Amino acid sequence: ACVLFIPPPNILGSFVCLVVPTINQTIISTTSHRHFPPRLKRNGVTIENEIEYRVGPYFVLAVNVREIDWRKFVKSTHRDVRERHKRWKRSALEECAAKKRKGIIKMSSSFCVRLYRMSKYELLSYFIAMLYYFHWTIYLPICLFTYHFMMGNLYRTYMLQNVADDTFVLVEEKGMEMQVGIRQASMQAAFMLSALREIRDGGRKLKDKQKESDSVDKGSLLGPLLGPAIKFDKDAAPPKPDGFEVPESLEFIGLELNLPVGFRRLRWALLHTECRFMPDAVFHAEAKYENITIEKWSKHDDVIGAPTTPDDVKEEDFIGAERVASYLMPKSAFVKANMCTETAYIEAYNDYCFVIKKKALTPDVPYGSTFVAWTKYIVINTGNNTCKMICSVEAEFPNGPPMIARQIKSGMRAGVGELFVLTGETISKYADVFP
Repeated sequence: ACVLFIPPPNILGSFVCLVVPTINQTIISTTSHRHFPPRLKRNGVTIENEIEYRVGPYFVLAVNVREIDWRKFVKSTHRDVRERHKRWKRSALEECAAKKRKGIIKMSSSFCVRLYRMSKYELLSYFIAMLYYFHWTIYLPICLFTYHFMMGNLYRTYMLQNVADDTFVLVEEKGMEMQVGIRQASMQAAFMLSALREIRDGGRKLKDKQKESDSVDKGSLLGPLLGPAIKFDKDAAPPKPDGFEVPESLEFIGLELNLPVGFRRLRWALLHTECRFMPDAVFHAEAKYENITIEKWSKHDDVIGAPTTPDDVKEEDFIGAERVASYLMPKSAFVKANMCTETAYIEAYNDYCFVIKKKALTPDVPYGSTFVAWTKYIVINTGNNTCKMICSVEAEFPNGPPMIARQIKSGMRAGVGELFVLTGETISKYADVFP
């Protein structure tokens, strides 16, 4: 996780990286420290930077802006905006082709929506890019006035946001994840207190989990929320139905796990409306979500997830059924508490495999209106009271990827991956205690 603080007059801020284990934190902080000066120098920005803190999985990189070559900065911003404009136009053409829409007007409408939903940093980049078409004697006073008297913090934040994507590339090449946040220096103390509090909470949770793993008893759980064992789950794995193909996973597989629980029993726990396993055991007890509401399936609500399907109902009819849920996710050092609205779709349903695909909307988080978080749970019947679960995640940008798309993807993989692990751990724990 990364945070930037902006103290007066020129100190740009601090960069904090959330990475586990500690050795990875050291690698990433060193990589960021070395990478920022030359990358910003190419954009006309001369900086000094220093690693101020390394606390647990966080680090703070203080950056002091020493000089700005406005001619080079305007030119590099114009180049970046032009490339982004080309990508958006290409995306609009592909979208129109996919939806079989033709004509300049329809393509332009899709592109205009992208422009309408730009962030304040993207709007600033367009403003700077427009100055490229004027002589430097004209735009230099404009840049100096807006930077020193109107939007200094916005300029400085944009400078780091613009190069942070390259840092994510370097981090991903090392097989690691991180989160980034940019803050003014006046918020540094508050942020570090929040980060330290999160580290302590995480340490306590880890110790509690270690104790639980040593001795998990019925008293520490909420009851047999997985439901009773189903006799058909003792049988060998059924053959794959003729013509059936297991749907493909999404872009990033966050968890692939063999579970000690029967297929039909898990299907009941995850899909049946009457079951409280996901809202009570996973969402509330483990993930600490609040204000949880789950609606009924849009069709066949009383049958979906049942151990057996009535003869007068076809399982194929379950495909496309929808169920809406909402919950309040807890705050972290980088994101405030925020509401999530989740729509689940049944993509496959039979006695060999069932697949749930979920669309999550989080408009309250930074850039939340620019992306949709897709997750997919694939559960395959392996027989003998066991099954295999594959969880994957993918980010969608309906109006084109924003400037920090890579940061959004990385944060999504980390956050959703943690929920995947919690879900798998909770299923295994309840299956062991309540066989």
